[in-house]
Amino acid sequence: MKLFHKTLIILFGISISIEQGFTMVLGRLQNGNLIGPDVVMPVDILCYALLLFKPYKHVHTRSKWMITFGITLSLLYLFWSFLGEFISYDPAAFRFGFVHLARAILVFITILTRIQTREDVINFTKGIMYSLGIQAIIGVWQWQIGPVNIPFFKMNYSWRVSGTLRVANALGAFTAALTPLAIRLALFTKVKPRWLWMIIAVFSIGTLYATYTRGAWISFTISMALFFIIDFYKAKLTKRDLSLLLLSLSVGIILINIKYGDAIQNRMSGAEESLRGDSGHSRLNMARDAIGIIRENPVFGVGLNNYRFHADPSIQGTRIVHNTYLLITAQQGIIGIALFVILHITFFYRGFKIIHTKDKTLYHIGMATLTGMMSQFIYFLVAPDYRLVPVKLQHWRLLATLAVVIVANHEHQILLRVKKLKKKTSYQGIPGKMLRPNGNLAKKY
Repeated sequence: MKLFHKTLIILFGISISIEQGFTMVLGRLQNGNLIGPDVVMPVDILCYALLLFKPYKHVHTRSKWMITFGITLSLLYLFWSFLGEFISYDPAAFRFGFVHLARAILVFITILTRIQTREDVINFTKGIMYSLGIQAIIGVWQWQIGPVNIPFFKMNYSWRVSGTLRVANALGAFTAALTPLAIRLALFTKVKPRWLWMIIAVFSIGTLYATYTRGAWISFTISMALFFIIDFYKAKLTKRDLSLLLLSLSVGIILINIKYGDAIQNRMSGAEESLRGDSGHSRLNMARDAIGIIRENPVFGVGLNNYRFHADPSIQGTRIVHNTYLLITAQQGIIGIALFVILHITFFYRGFKIIHTKDKTLYHIGMATLTGMMSQFIYFLVAPDYRLVPVKLQHWRLLATLAVVIVANHEHQILLRVKKLKKKTSYQGIPGKMLRPNGNLAKKY
């Protein structure tokens, strides 16, 4: 049974990056076109399997509150979002968005309640790394060779790589959030196979570059620098770790500048115009338009996936604001964004508790997750389109992982203390089996 659970957890980690599934039509849009989301995806099947076959393990009170708090606020957020069904301009478009939000919340709750032990966290991390490896290899192939054709997967091909996620910005957000984990596993932990994590790290950096996603480049760089400074300040890296890190960074920066320095400079040259230009689809003007929509619909918003029906007609393309926080406020109202922000601030703050752990593996998994979450916080200011399924899934996966790393670390420390106490009392003639599960001696002793 233990092997079965391990297999389910690894497959669950892999499946979160697969957005293809079985589509069901939910209705017609106002323009008469049929619309339907993927109502069954591989990640759904793995969620149900874990919920059915892997029992919930009761955890210590100090850990349990995070799980209870996370489930409660996420369900309140989902319920509040559901109210958009009754006020949205296009209910069919709303249902499309609601199905995908519900799936992201399901993934979030599954992680909170089924990824609980140190072993679970490591196995889940391996699954996530395999999914990153798949996307990174496909991305590098698209970048260096050309189109990739794989049965079941629908993929786009252009000058910007997109893997199986089909949107370059989505792949940029994905690799920016997960590459820190590959780097830390390869350089600083003993989780095997380290050679594979190193290959995945190199390929994912190449894929991140080839997405040509400026926001992902900037958010990745800032978050990596910030958390390595924290490592250094807290003396969490040995001299060997620092040497490996500095050598890797130096070689990487030199090679990238020699080979791709001009391309990066050219890509960044239009950033200011894109952010603050006079056109209606500059980031600044889209933000102003979003603020106007929020003022007109402050409480309930306009409903999931209904933003474009209220946006300025002069905005080109998908007519969506490229700021996740403004988009959520416009679509789910002030209460929706309040629930969203409270949940994120609480989990992110609690996630920093991992700094105090002595478990090197959990420390680096936790710090990599914090790094990935920080990169998402920054990137969400300017992109990507938060309506995209892979963006939602990875975002809620990161948030849940922040909590379960803390829970797993706390439970593991309790287990170590119990084992130490059992060993100590056995020398004093008190049978270890007479200890209570929490490590206290039975009353008769």
